[in-house]
Amino acid sequence: MRRMLSNISHDLRTPLTVISGYVEMLLHRTDIAPEERAALLGKVSAKVQEVTGMINTFFDLAKLESGDRELPLSRVYLNEVCRRNILSFYDVLTDNGFEVQIDIPDEPIHVYANEEALDRILNNLISNAIRYGGEGRMLGLSVRADGEAVLIEVTDRGKGIQEHHQDHIFERLYTLEDSRNRKYQGSGLGLTITKRLVELMHGSISVTSKPYEKTTFTVWLKRMTFGSDQT
Repeated sequence: MRRMLSNISHDLRTPLTVISGYVEMLLHRTDIAPEERAALLGKVSAKVQEVTGMINTFFDLAKLESGDRELPLSRVYLNEVCRRNILSFYDVLTDNGFEVQIDIPDEPIHVYANEEALDRILNNLISNAIRYGGEGRMLGLSVRADGEAVLIEVTDRGKGIQEHHQDHIFERLYTLEDSRNRKYQGSGLGLTITKRLVELMHGSISVTSKPYEKTTFTVWLKRMTFGSDQT
């Protein structure tokens, strides 16, 4: 808990210090041109959104771990959810020259899940693949049914995750990169929240990785077929 509070304080202090500096400048400098003032206000706004996003993430995890958040489960058409989420990254992927490999079957696949939680899980995993695996310039998303389970795989060919890290990456605030490297900065909570959401849907998540060959996050969920009943 002490380490978590220390890391949260550090994560919040940095953007708040930047905001404070910009506000002081806007308050006390009278020679700022309108264009420069507008640019500074834009930077303040961006940092405020960053802080808000961090705070929301911390609260989300607190709710998930305390059991205060209800996650109603129902029949979800997984094919469409996966297509929608990968399409939301279309511009980012094409602008950065990614090869995109999508393997979503035409056969409808339904899972016992929560659609909002699935959106967040896929968003987190795809974002991570782009941020941390971007050097490989490939992103894959596949869905397949395996008996009573459904597997969702998000793959990249980036720098990967060393074996001694793989058992820890779902822990709170565990990050692989030096916090001073802004290219890889994050709250350290994205994968923790992803794992909690998967578990609330009675599923599981794992990772396998060979650096610069293939890193795959695999989510297992319970398949629903017509006539099946979940309680």
